[in-house]
Amino acid sequence: MINALEAVIQYLKQSGLSTAQIASKSHYGNGWDVGSSAVVVRLDGGAEDNEVPVQEPRLEIRCFAAQEEDALALMNEVRALSRMTNREDQTTVNGKALIYWLRMESGPSSLFDDGLNMPFALQFFSAKVSEEVVQ
Repeated sequence: MINALEAVIQYLKQSGLSTAQIASKSHYGNGWDVGSSAVVVRLDGGAEDNEVPVQEPRLEIRCFAAQEEDALALMNEVRALSRMTNREDQTTVNGKALIYWLRMESGPSSLFDDGLNMPFALQFFSAKVSEEVVQ
């Protein structure tokens, strides 16, 4: 059984984004320097079920940076991935996953995290992740 969130994070890590700090939770103060760029991906509902071979989770993606414009630029890199038409294999702890698509579900919002004292861009996406090829 494939973890769709893990597969999407692996996809983002291997996609050539301008930051290597990509995870399912913030590691600021615990390995990440406050002010450095990062992408945090969380599940936000959708049809996510680890027991089925094809999953379509909704994702909350936050792009952090020292400056607002840098956070938005990083989000634009993620948005560009949603325009890709190729399918991507990703290796996860539980085997191979196939990313069929990463689709924008909202526009980006520019926000500020008071706890970190950092701006971030927030946008919702959905993904289609499979353990097997779907025709």
